[in-house]
Amino acid sequence: MRHLIGVVALCCGLQVSIGAQDGFVPPSGMSPDDIIAAKLWHIAIATHTRIGFEATDHVKLGKLRDVAPFSVSTLDDALNTALDDRYEWGKAGDIIIVRPVGARLDPKNPFNRPIRNVQVQNAWSNGVLIGVRDFIYTNKFAVDERPNGTVPAVSLQLQSGTVIDLLNALMTAADQTMWVGAYRPIGQSERFPNWDLTLDLRNAEHLTGYTGSHPMKTR
Repeated sequence: MRHLIGVVALCCGLQVSIGAQDGFVPPSGMSPDDIIAAKLWHIAIATHTRIGFEATDHVKLGKLRDVAPFSVSTLDDALNTALDDRYEWGKAGDIIIVRPVGARLDPKNPFNRPIRNVQVQNAWSNGVLIGVRDFIYTNKFAVDERPNGTVPAVSLQLQSGTVIDLLNALMTAADQTMWVGAYRPIGQSERFPNWDLTLDLRNAEHLTGYTGSHPMKTR
């Protein structure tokens, strides 16, 4: 199936048609969050904008998939059209951040956890992603030095920020299009009952880094 991403300059702004051909039928098995992730992915590519997406449930979308076509005149319109009432979006510099409503003010949200003095030199992107995962559980950040992932020689610095800021820095340093993360305590997700945290990086076509985990069960 061919993708349709058209861009036409208009006096009122930029008209963007994003999605598949007419008569599109959504692939079976895609959850609401999968569909939103796919829309955001298309928007990121069409508008040359990096996007971070904190989903309410784990996204099972390994490669770019078609979505029902929709037309928008601006990036703001595209985002407002793509999201449902569970989500809100904002900007962190040139990066668009999509999060559940109220998540940025939740002190218990692991993506809001502060982190300081991060320095990464010539690491694999997935090694850094695993370091972010481990930080969420242990409050200690260390890059996994094994050759993981498809993006080598990633270097970044973060003096002070949050897990969101570190994911943004990693996405930019690795020249990726989008990151997706979700935290669902064990037992609350029917799709991945054994995992409560997933993090991934995406380029314009597919995943380039992924990690998922859960805390050790207590006896």
